[in-house]
Amino acid sequence: MTMVPKMTHRQIAAQYIDSRRTLATPISTKHALQALKSAMPDCALSDQELVTLVAELAVEHGRSVDFDIRAEKGSGE
Repeated sequence: MTMVPKMTHRQIAAQYIDSRRTLATPISTKHALQALKSAMPDCALSDQELVTLVAELAVEHGRSVDFDIRAEKGSGE
């Protein structure tokens, strides 16, 4: 039986960013957070930590970031 090593939070987030093929479209923090929480239901990182990780990795990969999750929580709209 072959054991597959468990992916880290960082690897899963990077995989998500790489899967977004349209380079002109910013990485949505809202959509990224939903996808990562679905892929890692027992993740020990907070939502804010995941959003920060996504933003850092997106910038490292030359992508822009849409912080749409912050506007949703902070604006009261």
